[in-house]
Amino acid sequence: MTPMIPILLLLMAPDTAGYWQQRAAYHITAALDEPAGVLLGHARITYVNRSPDTLRDFFVHQYLNAFRPGSRWAAADAAEGRVRFQRLRDPDYAFERITDATVMGERARPDYPYAPDSTIAHWALPRPLAPGDSGVVEIDWRARPSTLPRRQGRQGRRLDFAQWYPKVVVYDRGGWQDHPLYPAGEFYGEFATYDVLLDLPQDQVIGATGVVVEGDPGWEHAKADPRLRIDYQRGWYGPRASGPGCGPVATGRKCVHFHAEQVHHFAFSLNPRYRYDEGRYGDVVVRVLYLPEDSATWGRGIAVRNTEAALAWLDSLYGKFAWPTLTNVHRIEGGGTEFPMMVMDGSAGLGLIVHEVGHNYTMGILANNEWREAFLDEGFTSFQTGWFFERRGGRPAYPALEADVLMLDLARWSEPVSLPSERFRDFFTYNQMVYAKAQLFYEQLRYVVGDETMRRILRAYYARWKLKHVDEEAFREVAEQVSRQDLKWLFGQWLHGTPLIDYALKHVQRTRQADGRWLTVVTIERKGDGFMPVEIGTQGRRGAGDTVYARATGQPARERVEFTTAQRPGPLMLDPRVRGHDYDMLNNRERHGLFGGGAWTLRIDDPFQETVRRDLGVRGLLPVIWSNDFGGVTVGLRERANYLGAFNRGLLLGTVATRRGASQVLGLYGRWSNPIGQLRPRTETSVTAWAVEGRAGAKIAVDHALRQRLVDAADPHVGFDAVGRRGHGGGWAVVQHHPDTGQYGVAGAGRRPCGGRVLEPGARYRRQQPLRFRGVQPCHG
Repeated sequence: MTPMIPILLLLMAPDTAGYWQQRAAYHITAALDEPAGVLLGHARITYVNRSPDTLRDFFVHQYLNAFRPGSRWAAADAAEGRVRFQRLRDPDYAFERITDATVMGERARPDYPYAPDSTIAHWALPRPLAPGDSGVVEIDWRARPSTLPRRQGRQGRRLDFAQWYPKVVVYDRGGWQDHPLYPAGEFYGEFATYDVLLDLPQDQVIGATGVVVEGDPGWEHAKADPRLRIDYQRGWYGPRASGPGCGPVATGRKCVHFHAEQVHHFAFSLNPRYRYDEGRYGDVVVRVLYLPEDSATWGRGIAVRNTEAALAWLDSLYGKFAWPTLTNVHRIEGGGTEFPMMVMDGSAGLGLIVHEVGHNYTMGILANNEWREAFLDEGFTSFQTGWFFERRGGRPAYPALEADVLMLDLARWSEPVSLPSERFRDFFTYNQMVYAKAQLFYEQLRYVVGDETMRRILRAYYARWKLKHVDEEAFREVAEQVSRQDLKWLFGQWLHGTPLIDYALKHVQRTRQADGRWLTVVTIERKGDGFMPVEIGTQGRRGAGDTVYARATGQPARERVEFTTAQRPGPLMLDPRVRGHDYDMLNNRERHGLFGGGAWTLRIDDPFQETVRRDLGVRGLLPVIWSNDFGGVTVGLRERANYLGAFNRGLLLGTVATRRGASQVLGLYGRWSNPIGQLRPRTETSVTAWAVEGRAGAKIAVDHALRQRLVDAADPHVGFDAVGRRGHGGGWAVVQHHPDTGQYGVAGAGRRPCGGRVLEPGARYRRQQPLRFRGVQPCHG
């Protein structure tokens, strides 16, 4: 019973006292002109000011206007070299045009404060709206998705109306959150009640937010299993959903009336070819709509079961789903986008469904501002998706995730995760920060507080804040109260900074006590500007059977930690489970042996790929043999070394020539580059020396990458080589660098410039080798 006490105390505590959120109700009638792909709509929006402020303005989003020329979205695409909506012509681009509006009884035309972008429309209220007062805004508009899909779209009779109506802008304690839509960042909506009446072609099949309270959504003739008895849930909301309903419609048309409460968006998808499947998790009815040709991957209950599995997992993690139904539709675009009570997916893969359904909790029910604090939904649902597969026996997400983020940190590509979405350097950085690094933040929180406490944090967070707007402070306060820890340092470092973490094990002293037990004193030095709790222990074979004896706070510059054990501890190391994001683990181990070894592992080298370890340097030995005129058959031994694939790189080659009369029998070549202890972001330094086959020389090289974004096609470099040679035309050579091409040449030498190696961003080496960036290959004399 003890673990429940913090939760009970938390639920009784009035920690949301003073919190408020506005109230809105939409009554929307809209008719689809299907050949034109245009929806003609009328919305009556009742808005209640529950804030302590008197309002003098009113704003709505017109998100469809992002997917057309002239928008800030199109400008951002152009600035980063993407060609999408900026070149679309009529009738391919999207639009959302207000044709008439009445604000608090007075006709008024909107203005567009971010023109030429028109994703935000604004009216000055004809009279102030005092706290507790309400007003009505009526809007007529026309909306059309684009033929190029992105979070919406149209393709013949297939239409994804993900964004389509004038959506009230949130007014919260920060004021009106009027914000254009950019490629980076998503949405933020006001909780509301929706009554939506759609006039559609008779044969259309629809999936949408909410419950069908009137009309035929087309599921009966679309159901894949003719024996299925569809649960429409028409009575779920009771008399609250019995307001003005469908009127007469034209021949060949139908009216479908949906009702939803306590949601901040309404989305729908249409396709007369949809097939319908249905399932259930507890009280939640699961609806799946897919195309007949996708029956092998969506049908036969596959997508239904995957959606039910996602709901079951999220129920165990957070709590009971807040709404009566969840609809999963196969959208035009790949990937997925989330909406309250609905997900639009490009496939029925379990990982995608768990991720997108997870957004119904973190974004939908726990409603964060997606463009201001994207880590609260994207990072959160990526974290829970990784945990889901780990609980099912899959590989933990942490090792590969942490290694990839580390390389971005070391190259100083990382930016603070908490940045508003459009302020990241580029879309690639936005994705890496709010998905990957934010996921890593939640993994680190889980490491700091422990698995069981992390679960209690999530359940308490959900219980307190469901169906409310949340922010970083709301989550942190819950995490601190449940864990009984001050976590400001963790949130500050991982969300608002980009520190590097490095610890060194400086000294270990073991003393046998009178009772036969062993007292061990470990001295740790903090060398990085960031810190994390540091475990002290021994590492098992291949990560199994790790033993943790103690945990240091990791905060002081120098820290002594004592622990007592029954047996004498073996060779110790810091962070044996590799959870501290320590970038240099070569100094984490207790040194032993004549040469102070322990930080490196020796193995037979793989001639086809380079082996990389996160926790150790790798030295690989490989016998080599070749034949030429100089030495005849030449045999040798090559040692290749690296740490993290990019640092402490070494190549040592010793050779023996077997031809009689060879002027040089023994040969030696060595190259060493990028010591981790002298970290220089985006810079490669190397020293090379050789005496082989009658030639000898040495070279010092420095190369620095100049590009400002990883997504840039151009990759200019600047640097220098200093080369001295003896033998064939020896002497010191002057090295020229050509910044415009990134190539090197030697003045007066008749050899070609050194080559380069390139690995595109996002590529992976096998064996979980993290990102590596362009460097210059050595010129071998």
